[in-house]
Amino acid sequence: MHTLRAIIFIATTGEEKGLLGSSYYTENPIVPLYKTVANINIDGIAMFKDFQSIVGIGVGLSTLDKWLTSTAERYDLSVQNIPPQFKSFDAFNKSDQLAFALAGIPSILVLEGTKNKSKSEEEVTEAFIKYYLNYYHTPFDDLNQNIDCEAAAKHAKILFDLCFNLSNSKDIPEWRKGSQFINARLRSIAEKK
Repeated sequence: MHTLRAIIFIATTGEEKGLLGSSYYTENPIVPLYKTVANINIDGIAMFKDFQSIVGIGVGLSTLDKWLTSTAERYDLSVQNIPPQFKSFDAFNKSDQLAFALAGIPSILVLEGTKNKSKSEEEVTEAFIKYYLNYYHTPFDDLNQNIDCEAAAKHAKILFDLCFNLSNSKDIPEWRKGSQFINARLRSIAEKK
């Protein structure tokens, strides 16, 4: 399968200790940062089959919403804003996409939303809150958690589709006017870093 742009897969670690792996990469990239058009953070998998929405953490900061929306439409999903109950988790600033954004690279994290065919939004929201309060970034966030293989497969297909279409697009994602990350992008381009 050929793409117009190369796709680099990076498995980082140390997120819980301050984004150590992603920060290391952005300080020591194998491809200059100014040539890196986007970062799609794949941190976790969908928990519930039959999800009908996705959330792009950080999507309002850049034009990556264009690719996320077109991908969602192909899967008959809606793109949902971060539910108000999760605003306090400050998700964009607590995961690896932040290191890439600080380096100027338009970045998002794609998660399943709270809309679901077989569960109410309240049930899904409650389960997410329980996970974030009791497991996320703790030693209990391990393979003993229930994994719904159908949900994981659907999420993986969506992420593949998003990355594949982004890598074949002639358009390049950009930070939106007013984004705090624009200057980092302009600096990396000017310095050819």
